[in-house]
Amino acid sequence: MTEPVVGIDIGGTKTAAALVGPGARVLDRREAPTPARGGPAAVLDTAAGLAADLLAAAGPGPVGVGTAGTVDPATGAIRYATDSLPGWAGTPVADELAARLGRPVRVTNDVAAAALGECWAGAGRGRGHVLLAAVGTGLGGAIVNDGRVEGGARGAW
Repeated sequence: MTEPVVGIDIGGTKTAAALVGPGARVLDRREAPTPARGGPAAVLDTAAGLAADLLAAAGPGPVGVGTAGTVDPATGAIRYATDSLPGWAGTPVADELAARLGRPVRVTNDVAAAALGECWAGAGRGRGHVLLAAVGTGLGGAIVNDGRVEGGARGAW
């Protein structure tokens, strides 16, 4: 990676956006409470607002999103979500954020994104296999095998 990229983390209690440069250096970041009870549009508006502040300094590539819930890897839509994000199931996160931000958006589960981040620049750097257990608003886990997140029984993360 030579140009900075923007990443968004949508969780049940907070949403964060970061501008990340070469060497996984966080150049800037924004954070706000997730307006979960306001519904999907409010959550997406918050995420887009945080990212928009950072996009001017980012390269031309897509925005990466890690979100709570089970994500359809082909569409970036939410297949399943808990009550921490009411109405989140069925939300086309990739399409909705792409429309708000004016650039492509790639979406994965937040714990899968965290596991890949650990492999790229954290405790799992240089390791071929990583198991990440996450305890936050919910519980989650991800397995990285030979640099790729293992999908679930139905191909979702």
